[in-house]
Amino acid sequence: MALLNNLVDALASRAGWKRPRQDEDGAYRFRLENGLDFAVFSPDGRAAVLRAEFADVPASGPDREEMLRAAAGRQAGVCRIRASVAALERPGQSLLKSASGSGDRLVLYRMAELAAGQEAFDAAVRDFLNDLAWWKAASGGDGQNAARPLFGMPGMFGGIY
Repeated sequence: MALLNNLVDALASRAGWKRPRQDEDGAYRFRLENGLDFAVFSPDGRAAVLRAEFADVPASGPDREEMLRAAAGRQAGVCRIRASVAALERPGQSLLKSASGSGDRLVLYRMAELAAGQEAFDAAVRDFLNDLAWWKAASGGDGQNAARPLFGMPGMFGGIY
């Protein structure tokens, strides 16, 4: 997984972030401002998986059904413009052993081809973080404004995209 390690090192350096250490899952966990925390890992050495939790799901009842119905509608509505995919994740179903939380949650995933290079990887992370901010805001989380992209990597891309 040396390629992933190199991509993560360069990403952290170029974005001005603290470089995370790889945990027991093989994931690198970034803790960013505004709650835009995410993990990146590679299950096969060829593709990176970006993963972030964006909402806790009520255990049962009408609030749960409404939240899941709204998330499904949003996913269907944005699938042509956003490459990230929202999913319901139950305890024990995560691709990561050390996923947080004990209840059901909504998570966001995106794949990035490791061999595509640093610029493609950085762009995938930037787009994923914009998607995460959008999903958090749309789901009543701590995202900011769902109407415009929120995330930029200073020094890398020259502004907010």
